[in-house]
Amino acid sequence: MDLRIHQPWITALVTAILACAQAVADPVTAATTPLDSSVDVAGEIKLQGTLTGESWRSVSDGARPGSWWNTLLDVGCTLDLAKLDGPAGGSLFVQAHWVQNRDGGTCFAASTGAFNPVSGLMASDHVRVFNLYYRQSWCGGAIGCKVGQLALDDDFMGSAYAALFANSAFGAMPSQVGTPLPSACGYTSAFPIYPVAAPGVWLQLRPRAAFSWQMGIYDGGPGPDSKDNHGFDWDRSAHSGVLMFTEASWSYRLADGDATLRVGGSYHNGHFENYDANQAGRTATIAHGLASFYAVHDLVLATDTAGQPKLAVFGRVGRSPQQDRSVVTTCADAGFNWFAPLPARSSDVAGAAISCTKFGRAFRRATAPDGSASTETTLELTYRARLTPRCSVQVDAQLLFKPTPDTASGRREVATVLGLRTQISF
Repeated sequence: MDLRIHQPWITALVTAILACAQAVADPVTAATTPLDSSVDVAGEIKLQGTLTGESWRSVSDGARPGSWWNTLLDVGCTLDLAKLDGPAGGSLFVQAHWVQNRDGGTCFAASTGAFNPVSGLMASDHVRVFNLYYRQSWCGGAIGCKVGQLALDDDFMGSAYAALFANSAFGAMPSQVGTPLPSACGYTSAFPIYPVAAPGVWLQLRPRAAFSWQMGIYDGGPGPDSKDNHGFDWDRSAHSGVLMFTEASWSYRLADGDATLRVGGSYHNGHFENYDANQAGRTATIAHGLASFYAVHDLVLATDTAGQPKLAVFGRVGRSPQQDRSVVTTCADAGFNWFAPLPARSSDVAGAAISCTKFGRAFRRATAPDGSASTETTLELTYRARLTPRCSVQVDAQLLFKPTPDTASGRREVATVLGLRTQISF
């Protein structure tokens, strides 16, 4: 073994891990001491971080009035192996999260009564390794592969313009993942997405600039979103199974605007509760396997004089057709981003979006025999102001249409939630 080649790998890798560990182990120092987003160690390691703070208030109807705050510190290290005489196109990536809430023993859903969290960043209090993988690319990026611990929603179901919105329904699609919630809310996830990840392998092929195909195979039991799970508390039981995702993407021009169409699907071969069998009192109440499909479309309707998007729209739809085991059978959302809505604010963006989540009939009969709503609809209005290149403030208003009966009147009312998100990039 030639130590002149491999010793720099070891030195730089240890340095990267120690840097990440320090940021995670001392979150207060990490939050108050800005990190340069392009900090290099001997030119091979890049450190980056984002601190996000949110404040929420349920101002009318819903389950009960209430307020909430939550924070997320996201730190990461990228090690470029090519600069260490390693393989060209090879890199290591480590990402860790520190989450803190106002009250770690409950969740904000107790105020809203909604199935979908008002923020996709909401999770149980924790310090956790999130992504930890090796990435290799070949042929100038035409072929890519990741191996290690992976977050599924980093790669699949994404929309360039849905990412502006806070409500979790605009993130990982409910029909694909059943909208996992913090364990304090009584839910766990069978899918490796935020706020947990799982071991997996991801492959992408891009034979042409306008077309790409990707697939991923993941451990079907990523473990609970709990304080004691530091990222590696995977469910190793036989029923957790394996999760497979695939997606094709095509970029093209539509009505003189840039457009992207993504079509994909998933199959989880683990065990799921058969709600029909439960209701019927049958002995066998386990269903094997869960399939789902989805489509995502982004479109730029107008550009500015520099050719940058001025107005862009998105639409997504997902379907999980197996009624006996699907928590969410259908979901759909659509919205728009308006870039630089004020002439003097070229970096700001405003948006409006609506989502609809339809629950499975068997799930409703088994879990809500009192006749809870068959659908949950969310209308979100938001405005993100870029204060500096590294700091932004986002105001948010959400109308949650009749998620739960009012405890006093028994009627279903539209819950109103106001939010403020502040984000600092290091």
